[in-house]
Amino acid sequence: MKSLYKTLLLAGIFLMSFGVNAYDYDPLLMRAQATIFPKIILLDKDINEKHDDGNIAIVILHAKQESAVAENLKGLIFLKYMNHLGKNKLTVETVDFDSFDQEKVATAYFLLKGTNEIHEKITSHAASKKRLVFSYDYKDFTNNALISILMKEKTYIYLNKQAIHSYDINFLPLFYKIVKVIE
Repeated sequence: MKSLYKTLLLAGIFLMSFGVNAYDYDPLLMRAQATIFPKIILLDKDINEKHDDGNIAIVILHAKQESAVAENLKGLIFLKYMNHLGKNKLTVETVDFDSFDQEKVATAYFLLKGTNEIHEKITSHAASKKRLVFSYDYKDFTNNALISILMKEKTYIYLNKQAIHSYDINFLPLFYKIVKVIE
């Protein structure tokens, strides 16, 4: 029964990824991000201070017209991790940019495409709380996003060198061996 549920969920996610989006999202890149970004959270040396009662919370922020994309990403993360990240319980929530609540602090934020103003608001909040901000597009580094992935012949994890100091996040040494730092 669990296998059937997983197959149906995967089929639904696959169907949702076609043509309902205002922006063009690469399904392969989204699958890579859904797999890699949660693991990067575990490389934060201070992760134990950034979750509530052992729960790691990821908030996927999106524009109204991107709700299907955000749900797709949430489903991909769920399929990969089945609500657990390491020994911690994992929760993933999708939130419209307009409904972003600064009082509710997550362990990490994932930004889909949006305006520069809203990205700057979220990255500023996250930096002040020492929380990770992953971005679908590495071009969001101009808005102070911290980590993104680029897929070419190989998959590259990019770290925004200008932003790392404002976030004041200490990663395990392994992290610095697997990322490319962008100035």
